[in-house]
Amino acid sequence: MSAKKASKGLLAGGLFDRPFMDSKVTTNTVSTKEWVLGHLIGPLGLIFVVNSVAALVEKFFTQQTGAMYGAGNVDMIIQMGSRYEVVMTVTKILGMGVGLLNGWLIQNTKSRQGRMRPWHLIFGFITIIIGALIFLFPGNTLGESYWYYFFFLLICFHTIGSSYFYLFRDNICSLTTRDPKEKAHIQYIRKMSWTLISGIIIGMLLNMVALPMWLEKDINGYPILLICMSVVAIPLLLLEYFYTRERISEDVSLEIEAGEEKAQAPLKDQLKALLSNKYFVIMMIITTVGGIVDNYKGGNVQYFYIKFLLGGVDNPLMFTIYQVITGSMTGIGAFIIYPLAKKVGIKNLTVGGYALVLAGSVLGWLFPDKMVPALVAGFLRNVGMLPNAYIFATLTCYAFDSVEYKSHMRLEGMLGVAVITAIQTLIYAPFAGGYESGILRLGFVDAQGVLPTAEVTSFMTMSFYLLDIILAVVVIVLLPMVDVEKKMPVINEELYRRKKEAVLARGEVWVDPEEQARIDALEAEKRFEENRIADLKARCEKKGLDFETENAKYQEKKARKEARQAKKK
Repeated sequence: MSAKKASKGLLAGGLFDRPFMDSKVTTNTVSTKEWVLGHLIGPLGLIFVVNSVAALVEKFFTQQTGAMYGAGNVDMIIQMGSRYEVVMTVTKILGMGVGLLNGWLIQNTKSRQGRMRPWHLIFGFITIIIGALIFLFPGNTLGESYWYYFFFLLICFHTIGSSYFYLFRDNICSLTTRDPKEKAHIQYIRKMSWTLISGIIIGMLLNMVALPMWLEKDINGYPILLICMSVVAIPLLLLEYFYTRERISEDVSLEIEAGEEKAQAPLKDQLKALLSNKYFVIMMIITTVGGIVDNYKGGNVQYFYIKFLLGGVDNPLMFTIYQVITGSMTGIGAFIIYPLAKKVGIKNLTVGGYALVLAGSVLGWLFPDKMVPALVAGFLRNVGMLPNAYIFATLTCYAFDSVEYKSHMRLEGMLGVAVITAIQTLIYAPFAGGYESGILRLGFVDAQGVLPTAEVTSFMTMSFYLLDIILAVVVIVLLPMVDVEKKMPVINEELYRRKKEAVLARGEVWVDPEEQARIDALEAEKRFEENRIADLKARCEKKGLDFETENAKYQEKKARKEARQAKKK
């Protein structure tokens, strides 16, 4: 009896094993409804909350410091900078523990919904609650005790609130499908949601409109904005949950039963499988360097650069000019990156992109306060980052496929990955909040009428450009060694072979993915035709029309459309 209980796993037999919690996705191939609702629109809920807090929290902190102590209280400003740096370092260390907990949860979860989606829903609601609370009570409402409230929620946000969000974001594409093309497409779609849609709403509207024209003048606007975003996030989170599916987790469950996959592999074996894989190791090095850059820079480096180096302090329109000119390719890039990646390869496109980042960063650092060179530099940097923004992460998905191919272990989100993530988090800790604490320790606080010294503007320039130069060099040197794309046909063929053997071992009938896709398409077409006829009959009955005549019109229109498509082919 006890052995049976031990084998059930977390969430087994609970809420997530109830039919009403099942995914609405039933096809074996990724459907249009799945990628639109589950991977494009649904993720926007938590993206709005997490990215808005990340973009605003450091700016809010500097404003709150100025509001409580005054812009002229240099000693207190320096003290708060040191305090913020300590809190962020402690947060990263605590984040290691949360990351390991996440890995343990996923490794021990057995649910008909998969091993990641249920926890994404649970932690997603926690994230929304934290987002709604974190900016409450600004100004002098609570006195010195306010900092206990703020730092507590800040720690919660960076540990419980966002750690699982990033884990799910980075791994759900890899678990959605085995097909490399579908995997790349889903990664691209989710990055469109992350980069293009949220970038326009958060990156442009927040930085171009909300910050300079509202939040900088009224600190009480921060909680209003986040409460509104948190309310919007709830239905979108549910949409994401119900229109995603972990097909590979389902396959792994079958293969474990058939003896093809290892169940609950020891941590030592997981680490050996990961760290002996060249592709995974290189991708982790690159993401670690990128994580250092992101943790150090925070969300306000560009904002301060435009404000104090390019004249935004006197001309708020400068924020709009910089964003429009340098980011003009972001929207267009969303539609050209995926076709380009299919043509030249994800690796080659990303290396070429970072060459532009390197050139733009060097140019910008040489002429930081000159308008034209700064705009050209920003344009080159943004164009160069497009492959990273939309398609680069697919290589990590392929690396996990390579790990499974060699080791028979599917390890996304498992304890071995959690340990590596914890080590990354420990590396990030000394860099977390480095930019904000740096300008505060230099005695600068962002308040109206306060201008930075030459030392502070030099620090702002260095922070904006130098770390990106280092990251670009790392990518240009290491990424060419990741040639996993050309090996994916062999890898994928073997993984499908294992799945086939697992299905046959259960006494079930195996259907090739291509044939299953054809069957699914025919079934979908049949359901569509049945629904169309039912709707048309109801409309004809309501309006007194002849069904045969109206149906003939539809068939003629359909035939003309199919003829046009045939000519194009």
